[in-house]
Amino acid sequence: MHEEPYAQAMLDLALSESSGRTITRIFLGVGRFSAIVPDSLSVFFTHLSRGTPAENAELVFETIPVVITCRACGENRTLDIPDKIPVRPALARHLAAGCDCGSNDLTVTGGLGLDLLTVEVEGTE
Repeated sequence: MHEEPYAQAMLDLALSESSGRTITRIFLGVGRFSAIVPDSLSVFFTHLSRGTPAENAELVFETIPVVITCRACGENRTLDIPDKIPVRPALARHLAAGCDCGSNDLTVTGGLGLDLLTVEVEGTE
């Protein structure tokens, strides 16, 4: 149930972007390794947005894939981990395999967060 502060932050950002206009849709990027549950975020957002210009806004979620980066050579690798496969074991396999340069000094650099991508307001769809 850690989604409440994230829902509040996304609501605050969307309201700031909308300049008081009625918000119809909010597009959010949810990192595949973020531990954010879109359904839970939606429940909190619905509750928190009551009485605001975002009250009836539709939340549209886009999954942001996990990206790992080699600290030795700088190579970035986007991981295609299907939704039905748990992220942690799949990520662990990729990290253990290392980089093509031979280094095992890899770090997760993408797919970790929650981002506000776009806010649509009434009359702009």
